[in-house]
Amino acid sequence: MKKITLKLFMIMFLLGTYIGVSQTLNQAASWPNAAWTLSGSYTAGGLAGDPTTTGANFIFDDDAAGNGSADNIIATSPVIDLTAASGAGETWITVSGNFTYYALGGDVLAIEVYDADAMTWSAIQTFSGNTTTVADYQNCTISEAYTSSVLDISGFTATQLSGFQYRVSYDDQGGWQYGWCIESPTITSAAPPSCIDPSMLTATNIMETSADLGWTENGTATVWDVELVPSGAAATGTPTASGVANPYMASGLTGNTSYDFYVRADCGGSGTSNWVGPFTFTTECPAVINAPYTEDFEAFTTATTAFTSGNCWTGTGGAYFWEAAPGTDVGSGGTGPDPTITTGNYFYTEASAGANGDTTDLVSPLVDLTALTAPALTFNYHMFGGQIGTLDVLVNGTTNVWTLSGQQQTSATAPFELAVVDLAAFAGQSITITFRATSAGTFEGDISIDNVSFTELPACPTPNALTVTNITDTTADLGWTENGTATLWDVEIVDVTAGGTATGTATATGVTNPYTAMGLTQNNDYEFYVRADCGGGTLSTWAGPFAFTTMETCPSPTALTATNIMETSADLGWTENGTTSVWNIEIVDVTAGGTFTGTPTNAGVVGNPFSATGLVGDNSYEFYVQADCGVDGTSAWAGPFAFATPYVAVPPSCTNDTFLDSGGRSGDYSSNENITYTICPDNAGDVVNVEFTFFSVENNGATACWDGLTIHDGADATATTIDSPNGPLWCWDRDDAPAAGSGDLQGMTITSTDASGCLTFVFTSDGSVTREGWEADITCTPLSVESAEVRGFIHYVDTVNNAFVVNAQSNIQSIEIYNLVGQIITTAKPNAASGEANLGSVKNGVLFARVTLENGRTSVVKFVK
Repeated sequence: MKKITLKLFMIMFLLGTYIGVSQTLNQAASWPNAAWTLSGSYTAGGLAGDPTTTGANFIFDDDAAGNGSADNIIATSPVIDLTAASGAGETWITVSGNFTYYALGGDVLAIEVYDADAMTWSAIQTFSGNTTTVADYQNCTISEAYTSSVLDISGFTATQLSGFQYRVSYDDQGGWQYGWCIESPTITSAAPPSCIDPSMLTATNIMETSADLGWTENGTATVWDVELVPSGAAATGTPTASGVANPYMASGLTGNTSYDFYVRADCGGSGTSNWVGPFTFTTECPAVINAPYTEDFEAFTTATTAFTSGNCWTGTGGAYFWEAAPGTDVGSGGTGPDPTITTGNYFYTEASAGANGDTTDLVSPLVDLTALTAPALTFNYHMFGGQIGTLDVLVNGTTNVWTLSGQQQTSATAPFELAVVDLAAFAGQSITITFRATSAGTFEGDISIDNVSFTELPACPTPNALTVTNITDTTADLGWTENGTATLWDVEIVDVTAGGTATGTATATGVTNPYTAMGLTQNNDYEFYVRADCGGGTLSTWAGPFAFTTMETCPSPTALTATNIMETSADLGWTENGTTSVWNIEIVDVTAGGTFTGTPTNAGVVGNPFSATGLVGDNSYEFYVQADCGVDGTSAWAGPFAFATPYVAVPPSCTNDTFLDSGGRSGDYSSNENITYTICPDNAGDVVNVEFTFFSVENNGATACWDGLTIHDGADATATTIDSPNGPLWCWDRDDAPAAGSGDLQGMTITSTDASGCLTFVFTSDGSVTREGWEADITCTPLSVESAEVRGFIHYVDTVNNAFVVNAQSNIQSIEIYNLVGQIITTAKPNAASGEANLGSVKNGVLFARVTLENGRTSVVKFVK
């Protein structure tokens, strides 16, 4: 989104008065444009947008170019012939577009034009200072408009007209700057107007109530009109001062206030120019600000830099500093205040920048308290983190009137608290207030303040700085700081664990400070609120909440451990947080589908650690522990703590009917493995069937084979391999695997055809990651032999014609040929008593044929090609 300012509107309106419908020259640069050239001496890493190749914008990031580099870079247009524009009387040339600029100081960014006679370049637009948005200089998504000053070509020679060029140039002057983004510009011509606009607006000699407003006159006008409005307010087009000189001293202004001013030339009989502006300036702070006075910091600029001055406040910099933060700031390391409790800007100390004992001051303007009957200072504060330093409030930089040290809030989301400081000792005086933060030397020690007010002391000030000390299982001492003269207070205690919320009705009235709350419940979350009772029915507002938790009479164990884990045993340990020496334990068999019940599997355990026995290898477990405190009852269960017993390899066979990798069900196989597994039937005449039910995804996404199985049809690794479509190595889940093909062993059954009935698996893994491997079911079935009479057909292999031949007693519906892993190789539908299936280029080896006769009978036979 482009930031179209009123200035841009005024400029375009001006151009509209002298740029006709049929402009002779209105040429966009149309970046990227190969007709443009790039030159200079610069670090390539800083060029973030090249308008001569791929960049729609010309971008240079001098910060990315690095410290120590001296960079100058130029983008030059092709030759633009201005002869036609000059002949049409359009002798005013301007360049316009959008830009973002983050200038550090000393660097020069400009638009220059070429004199073909003198062969020199001169600037018609020099970009000075930062744009409104500087953080976006690398991409121009939010940019500002510009129009260069007018180049008058009425006196150009033919050579100057026909040889004209313009360029964008940048020189960092050898410094380490930030950078800029120039969007594709447009060059236009126009006829000169009769009353030329002023330009180069300025504001100098800015005081509390006055400022000298100036401009550059580009024609012959000697008087001008000025309109002055509060910054951000819409201009009306009606002068607030007419017929003024240049410069014009604006008076009657308000201190510490921003204004916008506009100016137009009064050319007498030639009329007036267009309004030009706005130019924004801010008046000086008043010497003294009258109370009541409030500062909420909303007008302060937020940035991750030390605050030094602004809006009549000053701050110290250096390694430890105050910083204006937006309401979205999360502070250092997640310490407070959390964005959920901030509604706008606030100030905080950047704790991570300060060593232990460093101080930083935030000083108010001079405030006259004369109008206040009972002067007071109020402000909100937030102090939460691992280590919090000290916040002091000083009058006139010397007299300490308020101090807090250490953590005050209980969490980052705990609300700001209100501080009320009685300034009666300074009534009738003009004073400054200094907020002095002292670092604790940790990044988790930010101190925040907001909504500072010099105001009347409330009739009954609200207490603050709530505390809870001496917490037991049923009692706690509640304390606070009194900001007025009250000697009695009301307290409301809320049982958060029971779902309670504040009601505004006291649970105890007329209490002293501190107040001992009794009858609390152990291991319970509470909040408390307090208000002052100033007598005569006058009560303060409630302060709080302050959260606390009561102790446990029987605390739960913590830090559960499982050590010395063996196949059938493990030592289970924990940290006892009370005084008991007896515990209850529940062990859950997760592999078997068990869940926590709260009923001990081992009650009254007296040893820590406890040796659990009777476990099962290759199993996942969880355990829970509960303290038994005798007359004080039992604690809440602690846990779960998960552990797994190791896998002790069991040779795969039909007896145990499970085939696992070397890691078992709960563990991973190792790297650089080369293991041979041979599975043979339990009974002679049987054959082994292995169905893979699960595989890891080690080879997923790869065309290489990281880990895989070679399967041999026999009793050892010398037997014939059962090949995948891509060779003897099976790579499960590989990307080049077709459905039910290479690498897709999961769900597939491999059956032995060897006389031994055995299968041999050789597993190899690479040296990198390990996986959970595989699981498979093993079965052993008799090798059935069906007679030709029962089948209803005979068969043989015709080696001459390379075919599988079937002769039947009835018509043959179909013949299907399969390999060892169940893939169909070829089919035939003879529809006759004799038929054959062409074996083509099928490799020699063991095959299967499924023959279906017209009576529906189907038989499978094994044969060897």
